[in-house]
Amino acid sequence: MRTRSAAEWRDFWAERGERELADLLGDLAPYATRVATLLGSRAPQPALAAELGRIKNAEPDDDLAARIHTWFEQA
Repeated sequence: MRTRSAAEWRDFWAERGERELADLLGDLAPYATRVATLLGSRAPQPALAAELGRIKNAEPDDDLAARIHTWFEQA
């Protein structure tokens, strides 16, 4: 995962990150900031999957977490 400075993170988030993450999240888009916080802190994919599960009151969402991590690593 690429490390960004605080300024780079703010620019990325404002320019396209928020919109692209919301697209990936679909119905969970209202939680984009919560997910972005995990990404910004370089949380591992299993932590993201667990958080998505908590948001949905379900089991960890490994598939969505993998798609989000892949997107974030390539962004």
